[in-house]
Parts: sequence; structure tokens; C-alpha cells
Amino acid sequence: MAKLNESKLVNHSPNSNSHLNNWLGLNWQLSLSSGWGIAGLNVSREIEMDGRYRAVPLYPSAQLDHASEEFTSLVDKLKRREEEVAKVLGSGEGGLVCGFPVIHSLGNSLHEDDMHNPVKPLCRGSREFGIVFFENNTPNDFTTQNAKQFEILFGGSTWNTRVLREHGLTNVDKFIQGVDLNLFRPIPRGRGERFIVYSGGKLEHRKGQDILVAAFREFVKTHPDAVLATTWHNPWQESIMGITLGGHVANVPRIDDAGNCDIMRWIAENGVPEKNIHDYGMVSNHLMPEVFAQADVAVFPNRCEGGTNLVAMEAMASGVPCILSANTGHLDLIEDDNCYPITNQAEISSLPYAKDWGESSVDEIVELLCRVYANKHEARLRGEQGTKFMQDWSWEKRTKYLIDRISE
Repeated sequence: MAKLNESKLVNHSPNSNSHLNNWLGLNWQLSLSSGWGIAGLNVSREIEMDGRYRAVPLYPSAQLDHASEEFTSLVDKLKRREEEVAKVLGSGEGGLVCGFPVIHSLGNSLHEDDMHNPVKPLCRGSREFGIVFFENNTPNDFTTQNAKQFEILFGGSTWNTRVLREHGLTNVDKFIQGVDLNLFRPIPRGRGERFIVYSGGKLEHRKGQDILVAAFREFVKTHPDAVLATTWHNPWQESIMGITLGGHVANVPRIDDAGNCDIMRWIAENGVPEKNIHDYGMVSNHLMPEVFAQADVAVFPNRCEGGTNLVAMEAMASGVPCILSANTGHLDLIEDDNCYPITNQAEISSLPYAKDWGESSVDEIVELLCRVYANKHEARLRGEQGTKFMQDWSWEKRTKYLIDRISE
């Protein structure tokens, strides 16, 4: 297997402190279009700022040329390190052995026989750590076996962490993702005369967009000035197929050869007037504040979140009043008066992996939308409380805890 160590990536100064020359591998793709990708970029920045380690991407990044200016210097460093990793991989056989600690990204595969994704380089670090966001609540013997590979396995939410500990794992800690509070903060609203209901997250059964379509279909009958504004882009047809499982919608959106998902037509085909729909398409993360600035309310009727739903966190940090399903990872976001929880959560017994998932009530969402519409003052206060709540969720604070634990 190819070997990668610090000396291949940097010329160390003979007078430099050794603790500043440590490398920390991130074994997932950094990008601007996925939760993992955005998390990796922000974690990398905080690792560099902290100074105890230097971030080394072990998987080719995507779209980082479009990152905001504050990331320019970091992106240049990361790309140089990526190139060195690629050279080492290209010169060796098999996978990659790193002479420094590596953090791996994990998901539902934690519960499966083979955790290795064939798309990623098979790599090992001198010390192994994992961050896991899983939705399938199916811990078994493979979960135990896979977890033993890591010094620490960080669950991405209180719910994930609880499930792992209840399964008997002892090398478990919690890593809650952060928010870029410099980017996501209340800014003067660009709202017009229409009532904008925002919803984000890739279109799939787990995210519950079908529930919101059913609720908005009823809401707009009595509130014709309302607009459902979405960022539901999902280029993966197979994950979209389950959107009809809840029985709220028919058919699935069409996807063209370029991977564009026709969200607006699909929503209209499911009973919402086209004039009451707006789809933003695929929006880079650093442009999302402009989307939030137009929203009167954000709705996340997700059936399950293994983590804490980065889009919802960013909306809360931006001062948007949020309607959140009270289940799984969302529970970490819900406190008194900082949002509107959807408390009516029916059990989803038809899916064997969906223990602790919740089916949000369409009627309750309609009631909450009517409440926000009728009481703008209360909604503004809830948005302000959400922003205050998120001030403790900076990437700096969250990453520092991660680095502290790895440094131990």
C-alpha cells in the first residue's frame, strides 16, 4: 500500500515546534454542495486556525474554486495537499497508509458488513477516528465490529450517540456540526408582499418534502399570496424514488440528462398552483444568506436526521422562524420558544430501519403556518431566539472540541 507522511507534504523548518507540524487526514470529499462537503471545508479552516494540526484532504475536492474569498488561501493549501496525496496514490498499489491520524466519514454503512466505499481511497491512519451520521436505526454485530476500528466514534447528534451507547459501545462521543456565524446571521429582509415559505434539503422520503407539499397545498387555498420556495435539488434518481412512500404525493420529478431535477413541475402536478411555487435550483452555500433573507418561515418536516440538519441550523442562525419536526437529530435544535416544533410525530412501523423516526402531521404544519402568518411579531421573536441559540454552535467551538479529544 502507498505510504503518506508529513514529510511528503511540507518542508518543515528546523526551528518549528513539532506540535505545529502534525497532520490530520479528512477522508471525505470537501465541496460546497453537500452537508459533509461544507462541514469538511469549515472543519479544515478551524483546524488550520487552531494550529495543533494541519488538515489534509484524502479525497479529491469539488467546486472549491467557487468558495467565498475568505476561503481562498485555505483552498490553495488544501489543493496542494490533495495533489501530493494523488501523487502518492498514483505511485503505489492498493490503498493509502498515513503516518498521521485520520478522521473518517461514516453513515448507515456503519451497520453493514463492509464499511469501505469503493469510490474512496482505502486509507488508514496512525490513529483512527470516525464521525458518523446514520439514519437507519439498525445496530447489530457489524456495528460493534466496525466501531472497534476507531479510538473514538463521534455520533453526529445526541440521538446517534444514544443509539450507539445503548448498543453497548463505549468508545463513543458526540460531535455536533457547526454553523458559519459570519456568513449566516440576520440581515435586512428582502421580502416583498408575498409570504415566502422556504424549505431545503435534497428531495427524498427521509427529508419529508412530500409532507410539506401536502400541507402547503391546503395552506395556499386560504393564503393565496403564499409561495413555496425550495432548494430540493437531488441529482440521484434512486434516492428520489421513495418520495411517494408516505402517500402524500404522486410520481417523482423528472431529471434531465444534465442532472437537473424539475421540482416546480412536480409540485404543480401534485396540486399546488404554479404561481405559488419557486425553485431556486442548486445554490452554493455562500449564497444561501440571500435565500434566507427572503423567507418568512422555514419548514423542515424531516422524518429523520442522523445529524442536526445543517440547512435548518443555517436558517435559524439567519433569524428565520423555523418549523421543525420533533424527532431524532432535530431534537438537539429544539428549545423553548426558539422555533415551532411539530410535536405530532406518528410512528413509521412499515420501515424496519425507522425506529425513532417520526411522521409529521400535515394538519399541524398547516396550523403552524397559519400561526406564523397571523402573528408576525411572535414569529420574529422566535427567529431572534433561534439566532441566539445558534451562537454557541460556531464551527470554531465545535471543531475545538473535536481537536481536543483527538489530541488527548
